[in-house]
Amino acid sequence: MKTDNQLEFKRIALFYNIKIAGVEDLVNNIFNDFNEHFNEVIKIPLVLTAEGDLLTKYAQQLIKTDLIVCVGGDGTVLRLAQSVIGHEIPIFGIRMGRLGFLTESTAQEAKDKLNSILNGDYYIEKRKLVQANYNEQNYFALNDFVIGRKNLGKTASIGVWINGMPIAEYRSDAIIIASATGSTGYTLSIGGPVLMPSAESIIIMPLAPHLTPSNPIILPPGDEVALQVLRDDDSIMVADGLHEYSIQTDKKILISVSKENIAFLRINNSYNFLNRVADRLGWLRKDHNLDLS
Repeated sequence: MKTDNQLEFKRIALFYNIKIAGVEDLVNNIFNDFNEHFNEVIKIPLVLTAEGDLLTKYAQQLIKTDLIVCVGGDGTVLRLAQSVIGHEIPIFGIRMGRLGFLTESTAQEAKDKLNSILNGDYYIEKRKLVQANYNEQNYFALNDFVIGRKNLGKTASIGVWINGMPIAEYRSDAIIIASATGSTGYTLSIGGPVLMPSAESIIIMPLAPHLTPSNPIILPPGDEVALQVLRDDDSIMVADGLHEYSIQTDKKILISVSKENIAFLRINNSYNFLNRVADRLGWLRKDHNLDLS
């Protein structure tokens, strides 16, 4: 049953990755089953420009909706997030990919969980972005920024300052600056910590450092990390693995937790972050016998 604080969804977008097998069939089924329950349901495919951005007409349609049902994988969610920054439109993710740390539902569960949304049986989870200021421009990432050489196999020399205090000069393949959400992304693959999504923290972690420890550093809310490529003019900054920006050696990149959020719609008593991580990473197996306390 809906409560007074539940949102009113009138205009719904079905955003989907056309390159994943079976996606269009699922989107059409959702459209046919739920079109009559909303004022308008629009289908928006993931189609990119040559620069890697969502087509302008589709981006403009997305920000005029009340809820976005995102069908694909975590990569599709990251693409979508980059297009709705500043609008906090709830995203309900349906996983068609492999891992799905960001998505709420599998394809098999989608119909039941969409009915739960109609019944008001949900809550909104807001996750902080990380923000990079470089050359007087702001860039945003839901997962992480990666700073390193454009060409693989070449070591980058990158200085790191925390709140103005010099901490290290890393000679490594790259430096990863991740949000709490990004802790289950790139940094996880190189032994980084898993943070609760509600943490407004930043992870600093070098990738394959040379003669320097690879220990991650976790910064609390309000702290700022500065990075500067000390040599090598072919360096880049990559946001969420999607967008590349050229970096010069004479300018610092300032990264902090942003005031901006990405909103996710979760079904009550359905989503548990640590349980999902344990399942995806194989922490619990069928031969384990742990009772709920």
